[in-house]
Amino acid sequence: MALPGQLNAMPRDYQSKIVTFDNTGAYTAQQHVDRMNDVFDLQEVDEVDVKMRLFTQSLGGDVKKWFRGLPIGSIANLDAFHQTFF
Repeated sequence: MALPGQLNAMPRDYQSKIVTFDNTGAYTAQQHVDRMNDVFDLQEVDEVDVKMRLFTQSLGGDVKKWFRGLPIGSIANLDAFHQTFF
C-alpha cells in the first residue's frame, strides 16, 4: 500500500502503548490485531496511514522479517493488509 505524500502525525508517546508481536506464542496474530485496534480506539487514531505505520512498528523478530520480505505493492488497502497478516 502506498502511503500518501502528506503523512498524518503519530500519537504522542505511541511507542509505550504498542505491544510487539513476534509470534513466539504469547498470543495469537488475531489477538495482536485486536490489541492494536484497542490502541487505535484509545488513541483516537482514525487515519489509515497512522494505523498502518503503528501496526508495522508493532511487529518484531521473524514476523518483521517476513513483513519486510513482502513484494512492494502487494498490499493494496487496509483489508489486504490484515489478510496478508493472517
